[in-house]
Amino acid sequence: MKSALFTAGLALLSGGVSASPIEARQRDRLNIPRGFSKLVFGDDFNTYAAGSQPNPAKWAFDLGTSYPGGPQQWGTNEVQTYTKSTDNIVITKSGTLLITPLLVNGKWTSSRIETTPAHDFACPAGKKIRIEANLRLGNNPSAQSMGIWPAFWMLGSAYRGNYWNWPTIGEVDVLESVNGVPTAWQTIHCGPNGNGGPCNEYSGIGNSVGGFTRNDWHTISVDIDRTNAGGSWQGEKLTWRLDGKEIFSVTGTRVNDEAAWTTVTRSAKFLLLNVAVGGSFPDNLANDAHVQTPTAQTIGGKGASMEVKYVAVFST
Repeated sequence: MKSALFTAGLALLSGGVSASPIEARQRDRLNIPRGFSKLVFGDDFNTYAAGSQPNPAKWAFDLGTSYPGGPQQWGTNEVQTYTKSTDNIVITKSGTLLITPLLVNGKWTSSRIETTPAHDFACPAGKKIRIEANLRLGNNPSAQSMGIWPAFWMLGSAYRGNYWNWPTIGEVDVLESVNGVPTAWQTIHCGPNGNGGPCNEYSGIGNSVGGFTRNDWHTISVDIDRTNAGGSWQGEKLTWRLDGKEIFSVTGTRVNDEAAWTTVTRSAKFLLLNVAVGGSFPDNLANDAHVQTPTAQTIGGKGASMEVKYVAVFST
């Protein structure tokens, strides 16, 4: 007699057994894009129970105001303390990850997570990878959002345990959006710190795109493309997309430094999700150069949050 497992397998092939709702949801959210062939890393927050937190096998919490022994205020003059409280980071009833900055008794808290070393990734020669998330940002008015700084980004894995080697380890910002404006920024950081150099530090090489409507879901991604036929690092490229539309690209030729380019495109990376409060970026973009964020009008809560449906890394 055929085993129950064998019978179920035949039924599945013939359409007689359907996947569970969670499996179906995960397959829909982490659908491999056209031109790619496999999922390198993926987390669909719809597979977790409401009220829970990110999977510790995939995500680690960054806590406090710095890495152990690293630059204070995360090196960017942020004012929040990162926690792992469910007030700041939680899986919602809608199956999303919600990161919420809060102001309580005059002190700001928020959350920041990064992928664990087991899930570090790199783009092999001749391949292309896509780093992607589907997310939305809170829609507090700009006057109440000064200093709110959500980000989806990645750092070179060489940063772990040596927190004074930025930006030589390479950073790629898939999305930053500050001060409640409907704008998305994309940036790379590389090379020596603070002397211009191949990535124009401290500023980095970047771009901004308007029309990033808040409180709407957006798919944001960056491709690391090493498929150029000649195999030269100068022909490799990073390409950012917003809702499928190309919005920015940087080539090795533009960076014009092979060692710096290697840290951006070839070296192993880990992913980060966070909502910072205050810091050099929102301060620099404040309309009045004398404004320090957050201001007395800045408020936290859902309108200051970042909500994420999924995060994924795909490869050809």
